[in-house]
Amino acid sequence: MLDYQLLKNHAGILLVGDYHSLIELHEVVHDVNERSPLIPQEDGPFLGLAYDVRKAYEQQREILQPPEGYEEMGVRYGVEILWPVLLVQHRMLRVSLGYLDHSRRHQAITYSLEAVIEAALREDFGAQGQAMVDHWLRIDPTADIFEKLDSRGAMFCSWSKAERAGRLASLLLSFDFMYDRYSTPANGPHTPESISPRELKRWEGVEWPDPNW
Repeated sequence: MLDYQLLKNHAGILLVGDYHSLIELHEVVHDVNERSPLIPQEDGPFLGLAYDVRKAYEQQREILQPPEGYEEMGVRYGVEILWPVLLVQHRMLRVSLGYLDHSRRHQAITYSLEAVIEAALREDFGAQGQAMVDHWLRIDPTADIFEKLDSRGAMFCSWSKAERAGRLASLLLSFDFMYDRYSTPANGPHTPESISPRELKRWEGVEWPDPNW
């Protein structure tokens, strides 16, 4: 089964799974990547989820030994994934299934990942956890989602722990294709948590800083 551990500084999670669960997720992501009409680039950021998962079960990332006295749990494997990246990747996976013939196998691993993300968001952000979940589930992956991830990921990596806690909700809202129209005007009043289109523009094409995770 899939599980998680929180990374420091609200950066994201260590996605954890046994060998067979990670293999299952890897295969489903590859299948969806090949067949989804929502994915314009077969070797793009969505496929990065399969790459990360493969690196985990190939023992090239984190290896988690079972706790003493619980050897029956077996060895598990993990990979670190940033919040904006994982949330967007999952939404592409989840919504793509609505456009494809798929099996309960696809649904099982997709919902398992969804359950892990929801639990992790609630734990990581406490009282704001439900708002994070709501904003994440409203992300529409049909609207040039991975092009938008470039600037938003760079911005997120530059933030401190406090900024991530205060501004991730606004960052998720900014994936909406109407965001430029209803967000706070660039030259108008704003709160420290809000993100203006002008600020997003400044992060386009910028190399992602060290996320300190």
